[in-house]
Amino acid sequence: MPKISETATFILTLLNNIDELVVKSFDKRSALEVMQALRIYAKNKDFPLNEERIDNFEAVLLDARPYTISMIIKDIADDVMTAEMKNKKNKLSS
Repeated sequence: MPKISETATFILTLLNNIDELVVKSFDKRSALEVMQALRIYAKNKDFPLNEERIDNFEAVLLDARPYTISMIIKDIADDVMTAEMKNKKNKLSS
C-alpha cells in the first residue's frame, strides 16, 4: 500500500468522522461543520478537492438518506486518493 501524506491522511480521517456523524449519530449539522472545516484545511494546505462533490454533499445533506451521503463521502475520499497519487507522481517526475 502506498504511503500517503499527512494532509491526505488527515482529510481522510475527517471524511471518516463525517460519515460516522451522519450514519451512527444522525448528527448532520455537526457533519456539515466538519466538512466546512475540511474544506478550509485543504485550502490552507493547497490540497486540491473536488468542490463540486463537496457542494453536492452540502446540498443534499439534510434531506438525503445516510447511505446516499456515505456514497458521496466515499467519492470525495476517492478524489482525495487520486489527487494524492497525482501529487506523488508529479513530485517523482520533477
